[in-house]
Amino acid sequence: MADPSPQPFPKSARLRAAPEFQAVFKTGLKHSGVFFRLYFLSGTSPARLGLAVPKKAVPLSVSRNRLKRLCRECFRGCPKAPGDYVLVAQPRARDAGNAAVRAELERLFSIIAVPAPL
Repeated sequence: MADPSPQPFPKSARLRAAPEFQAVFKTGLKHSGVFFRLYFLSGTSPARLGLAVPKKAVPLSVSRNRLKRLCRECFRGCPKAPGDYVLVAQPRARDAGNAAVRAELERLFSIIAVPAPL
């Protein structure tokens, strides 16, 4: 059974304005997976998440909202480097199960959390 008291996702942990998204897209690192593409722009501020789940990739609103809930839940639980993250859903995410989506998100976030060797 799910936790009866869900953890909130505060506004301070979200990317909300278009210029914030554009900064991450233009100058951030990009890692691709089967279901998502992750953009990351390092910074000194706490980790913030932006989500882009386009209707073209995931036409049903129920599926889009499910993916966004899974992304926020995984983002809260995974270790993260400070900075801005943007997840863009790919068309294959539409039919993906919850376990597969979580596994990919954990893998993508762990790539960023581990510093690259010099």
